[in-house]
Amino acid sequence: MKVRTFIVKCILAAVPLMLLSGYTLMFPMCYMDEEYPAWRLKKGAASGREYVSQDFDTVIVGDSGAMSALIPELIGDSCINMAAGGATSVEMYFFLSEYLEDHEAPKTAVIMFAPFHYWHIDNYETRTQYFRAVGLSDLCRLQSDAKACGALSVRHDGWLTGELSARLGLPNRYLPAIYASRFVLRREENEKILEDLRAAHGWGSFGTQDGCWDESYETSYEDMTIDGDAKLITLYMQKLLRLCDDNGIRIVLLQPAVNDATFEKLNEHYYGSYRNYIKQLSAVAGDMVYETDLRVYDGRYFSDTSHLNREGAEKFTNEVLSLINGR
Repeated sequence: MKVRTFIVKCILAAVPLMLLSGYTLMFPMCYMDEEYPAWRLKKGAASGREYVSQDFDTVIVGDSGAMSALIPELIGDSCINMAAGGATSVEMYFFLSEYLEDHEAPKTAVIMFAPFHYWHIDNYETRTQYFRAVGLSDLCRLQSDAKACGALSVRHDGWLTGELSARLGLPNRYLPAIYASRFVLRREENEKILEDLRAAHGWGSFGTQDGCWDESYETSYEDMTIDGDAKLITLYMQKLLRLCDDNGIRIVLLQPAVNDATFEKLNEHYYGSYRNYIKQLSAVAGDMVYETDLRVYDGRYFSDTSHLNREGAEKFTNEVLSLINGR
């Protein structure tokens, strides 16, 4: 009798945890931060949950710089921006792979990352893992690659418990956000963000300034670090380029724009290492158009130190149209 009572008490004690985890997994739009709608839309575009039965001629992949700088409506009627804030080649490889499983291959893939995202992973736990952006079927492969490369931002002490808590929606991971949102207070805002992104085919802005003349974080780097994270990014960048090559997709590898202050303070060795890195990537795939130089714009085109505002995005998109369209 005592054993039965103990079991019943354990089950009753677990009910609140199960209910909270169920809520966490089923209603992320109610409590997640403003980055979540973009990741949800891009993941949905890759899987076919968004833009159902729609194939695109041009697919844009990259980080927040690409998401804010490349406007699909200016490129053409058949263009989707699948770039996401904080993403690297790792997430974009899996997104494009998933896209190709249920869609016709696009004619062109536009790839663009900030220089530091070719060697630095800064958002795996807070974005990729937190938003459960990599499917379970791909997670084992990613963790195996991360272990082989020694990528500590992905494969670190405690990574397993981190993955489990994210996949199961456990309170230790999500309760602070749920508490801050009072369970449902972010739903309306997130749904508005999602609808705006959906209407813009994935284009979205970052930053709120009318112009920005301050230096970006890129000026603090003296060299591209060759550590485990960098090796994993390079591995997946090569995978991404070969994926395009194997599917007959023309590649346009663009470089982002920086403001005058940032360009003037860039370390010459760092900038040279970056350009050499891009040149090495150009040998991975056959049908590729690429740039090695950063574009330099006046600060009035920026909404913060790293992202273009709408005017800047229009300028940037129009400038690279000939590269994207093969003219």
